Amino acid sequence: MKDKKRLLIQVSKKLLEQLSICLGTLLFFTFYFGITISDLAPAFTFGVFLLPVTMGMVNVFSFHLIPEYLFRQKYFWFALYTVYTLVISFFLIALSSFYGFIFINSLETMESGSMLGKNLYLIIIGVYIIVLLTSLFSAYRESYKIHLRNQELQYALVNGELQLKQDELSYLKMQIHPHFLFNTLNTIYGSAILKSNQTPELILKLSNLLDYILYQTKKSLVPLQDEVDHLKDYMELEKLRHGEKLKIKSTFPDQLSKQMIAPMLFLPLLENSFKHGKSHGKDSFVELRIEASESDINFFLKNSFEETDQNETLTSSGIGLQNIQKRLALLYPKAHNFTFEKVNGYFIVNLHIQTNQPKSS
Repeated sequence: MKDKKRLLIQVSKKLLEQLSICLGTLLFFTFYFGITISDLAPAFTFGVFLLPVTMGMVNVFSFHLIPEYLFRQKYFWFALYTVYTLVISFFLIALSSFYGFIFINSLETMESGSMLGKNLYLIIIGVYIIVLLTSLFSAYRESYKIHLRNQELQYALVNGELQLKQDELSYLKMQIHPHFLFNTLNTIYGSAILKSNQTPELILKLSNLLDYILYQTKKSLVPLQDEVDHLKDYMELEKLRHGEKLKIKSTFPDQLSKQMIAPMLFLPLLENSFKHGKSHGKDSFVELRIEASESDINFFLKNSFEETDQNETLTSSGIGLQNIQKRLALLYPKAHNFTFEKVNGYFIVNLHIQTNQPKSS
């Protein structure tokens, strides 16, 4: 039922379009030929004789040659069929004009022949004006349709890319969470085995971090202050775990501006430094420094590491560094600088973010 209704609507629109062109063509012929004949009635009648060949040319050019050949870049066939159409139409216009003059002037009047020869070029020009105008309108309509289709395709492409980026970001966060939780739970497990009085405090710190991971990371941006607070919680966990064997030096801005940043960017980096900063037989060292302005954030991280771990550290750098690189490329394209290197037994990470740049999500 819906298909029949849709077909009926399409046919009605097509008929209305053809009827509009017919009426417009007759009006044009009436006034165009009425100038020379000085009588609108015979001019209208003469236009009726030219209407079939004119509508035929209009339909051939507007609804076939232009959309099927010109806009599909089949220029050779368009030019060839255009020549054929013009040649055939010339004879049909002459034939229609001849019978139109006979009908107007009567069968006995032979002056119509001389009038035909004298005014034929004006008649052809009049017909071709109609064809040209309708062809230009058809070309504009086709180009507008193509423009709309291109816009729809571009919109669909952009939406698809954004969805892919969002899916990839979600996947990267899912990778970060289990890895981070695994290490933190190991810390609490070790403390519980030793029946340490610090275990409740460890659990409280972990609770705060879980709240941050489960709820705050669902947001596209969080205050920089929140990220810093949870960096401090994580460092406290590591201090409680390692005690005097771990030396931590941290520097944060006295007053953080109202900066917003993508969540869980810094926490995996800090976690990675503790993972690779463990040393056997000597104290471990981690230094963290964060600087912030209205439009920039600078993150500096330095940790000691065993020389035997340097290949793993510099190539894989843990799940955290790999994911951070991917997330930064998605969230801050051309608005960040992320480097990490080994220098004199230390692993150094530098991250600079321009937060006033547009984000990808």
